[in-house]
Amino acid sequence: MGHLFTVCLSLGLACTLASVSLAEESADWGDDWGEEWQGETTNAHWLTGYIEQALGSRWQSSAVNDDTTLADSRIRLETNTQAGAWRLTAKGDVYYDGVLADWGGQLRELSAVASFNAIDIKAGRQILTWGTGDYLFINDLFPKDWQSFFAGRDDEYLKAASDAIKISYYHDKANINLVWTPEFDPDNYLRGDYFSFYDRVSQSIAAPKFHADAPNNSEMAMRLYQTLGSSEWALYAYDGYYKSPNTINRQGLYTFSRLQTIGGSLRQPFAEGLINIEAGYYHSQDDKNGTNPLVSNSQWRALLGYEQELLTRLTGSFQVYVEHTTNYSALIKNSPTPAIEPEQNRTVITSRLSWRDVRDKLSWGVFLFYSPSDEDGYLRPNIGYRWDDRWQFNLGANVFWGETKTTFFGQLEDNNNVYARARWAF
Repeated sequence: MGHLFTVCLSLGLACTLASVSLAEESADWGDDWGEEWQGETTNAHWLTGYIEQALGSRWQSSAVNDDTTLADSRIRLETNTQAGAWRLTAKGDVYYDGVLADWGGQLRELSAVASFNAIDIKAGRQILTWGTGDYLFINDLFPKDWQSFFAGRDDEYLKAASDAIKISYYHDKANINLVWTPEFDPDNYLRGDYFSFYDRVSQSIAAPKFHADAPNNSEMAMRLYQTLGSSEWALYAYDGYYKSPNTINRQGLYTFSRLQTIGGSLRQPFAEGLINIEAGYYHSQDDKNGTNPLVSNSQWRALLGYEQELLTRLTGSFQVYVEHTTNYSALIKNSPTPAIEPEQNRTVITSRLSWRDVRDKLSWGVFLFYSPSDEDGYLRPNIGYRWDDRWQFNLGANVFWGETKTTFFGQLEDNNNVYARARWAF
């Protein structure tokens, strides 16, 4: 149902975009939603985008035969159109993936938005996100592209697209977002084609190149939020599935198990910066008692973060993140490999430093993940240079380490890589 929904909507929007673009010889697009829409008038944004070349390679041997981790030749095209009471957006990539030696296309967005008094309705392919974490996602259960993240593609590609309908209602007391995804959208998870990882089936570091069949059922997500003074609060709920395949069935295949979550967050000024708190409860629907070691146990997850400008144009931040596994004794009792199960309280500390020069041409940043409980970590340094309004260059690395090969970051140690990107915008 989800694919049919997307195809039908895509065809309709493509025809509308084409007719509007041909009808208009000049275009002025404004992002001011306060202006009234005028019946039959249309405004089109001229086609924009970029061409990008990206290359990356690991510097040690891996279970993946090819040392290349990134080899993209990519063109992005995007446009916005307002037609009567509708705002239409199209954004997509065509690329050649040198790692897989294959051409591909990625529709990042093809959506329509209509407003009715205090209600907005957005339907189609879209990027969805909420929550307060920095690279840590508790209540944001929309799909992520972890293969792009670990390869060094632009951070934009960490957020994968969903085929969904989003309804937003705005009120003085509180605002609400409801998101219905007709067909479950999973993460672009690690599967062995780019990176090796700890394979629970073979109990070794491997690159199995598997594909887990995603459920055909729908997902629902809700956010209730408001700003009170300088404080932003939100409540969340989700009903669907774990976004990456976390279960091994009787046939030894990876699958997705059912998940329900509730949570909340708060962000407000504190001292000289901003503090954020977020928490959520993950209720594992397929293993409520925690006795099946091949299904994730229920968990409490929480984070505390703080961000502040340390010096002019130099910003620093940190986060403390905890995953508390419930029914932990049942997990250890029933696990065939209790020695490699994670600690009941898995902790992760993150730190970010970022700087830009006065002309906003040169920038550098470094992001560190470190887990005291797992004794592993992940470092992401990056340097960017904007030559002019069209040319931009980036250099960076993804560095993993760990005491054992079974922890989250430790399993990726053979995938340490460097990358470079060059982009020309038009």
